[in-house]
Amino acid sequence: MTWIAGVEEAGRGPVIGPMAMAILWTEDEELLRRIGAKDSKQLTPVQREDIYEKLAGLKEGGTIGFECVLLPPAEIDAAVEGEHDNLNKLEQRTTVKLIKAALTHAKVATALIDCPTKNTAKYEDELRALLGKETITLVAENKADENYPVVGAASIIAKVTRDREVRKIKERLKIDLGSGYPADPLTVKFLRENWNEKEYAALFRKSWASYKNLAAKKKQSSLADFGADEERADPAKEKEHAEKIKEFEFLKEHGFAFSEPTNQYEVLRMKAADATIILYTTGKLLVQGKGKARAEKLLERIEKTV
Repeated sequence: MTWIAGVEEAGRGPVIGPMAMAILWTEDEELLRRIGAKDSKQLTPVQREDIYEKLAGLKEGGTIGFECVLLPPAEIDAAVEGEHDNLNKLEQRTTVKLIKAALTHAKVATALIDCPTKNTAKYEDELRALLGKETITLVAENKADENYPVVGAASIIAKVTRDREVRKIKERLKIDLGSGYPADPLTVKFLRENWNEKEYAALFRKSWASYKNLAAKKKQSSLADFGADEERADPAKEKEHAEKIKEFEFLKEHGFAFSEPTNQYEVLRMKAADATIILYTTGKLLVQGKGKARAEKLLERIEKTV
């Protein structure tokens, strides 16, 4: 029999906490079927914990092996907001690290990967390029966690590992912040009340829309509230700046988001993947980045821009 491995992630979507990625390898997928290993989403939390413990026992006995890594919010944000990077590429790099780790323990012939994109062939080719000279068959498929017990087992390892990490965070903070997913009311409450607290900064994926929306609302509010700054406390100026900010609202429809001004001379700062727009108190408008031409074209809608 030959060794086969499965790779899967858990926690790709939450706004709070890490994403977990796991690889599990075995010579006997039927053994995984017998203990009930399958897509973690089809199991209850109690079932997942029970199967995880069984898998851990099999690992101690040498029947299977597995590795799991946690990717913190800062690393996820760096990929999502990277100029030539994204979350899928981060998954690919991590997948390659996991496969190489597995190969140091067993002669894995095939690695089955739950593919996050519809273009599975391209994903496989990119993985192969990253993997280099390793002689292993790669198969990237959509819903691989549903189709292969070895990938389902990896999904259980990843899911339980992430869930345990979230529990640790709750116990440390003595706060129930929910599952970390944006649709969870407890998570929404915690995010709304603490998104800008320094002590919690490392918990949040700041590249997520749910986080950015809160930050944008706060920034817009602070941009319009010049009364707290003596240098900008002139009511006439305050009204002028607030009205000017409103003119830039339409840019949110074109990929821009309000960002924190870096000094007292900036009235507004907006960022997109390819450009940054800065409006100064003097009225000067600065556009930077590879998408400068696109941004300037959009700004033609605003009168008296430079």
